[in-house]
Amino acid sequence: MEYKNVIENKTFDEERALYNLKDTEVINCTFAGKQDGESVLKETRNISVKDCAFSLRYPLWHAKKYELIHSTFDEKTRAPIWYSDDGLIENCD
Repeated sequence: MEYKNVIENKTFDEERALYNLKDTEVINCTFAGKQDGESVLKETRNISVKDCAFSLRYPLWHAKKYELIHSTFDEKTRAPIWYSDDGLIENCD
């Protein structure tokens, strides 16, 4: 996949923090915090998520053409991937 943007080393906790994100690599980011938002990566297209940690509900919903690599999901991450297709999931926990 080819990406136009990079988001790296950030923390997000708000609702739909990266909603409708397109053509982007998300690297070494944390999705957790006080606001306890949900659906942080909802309706994304052509994204790569690498080395990220998730501790929020419903992180990757309605995603198309995604990569999810070397990322972790804790017990707060309910239903992490729903209604998504054309994705690659590799070495996640």
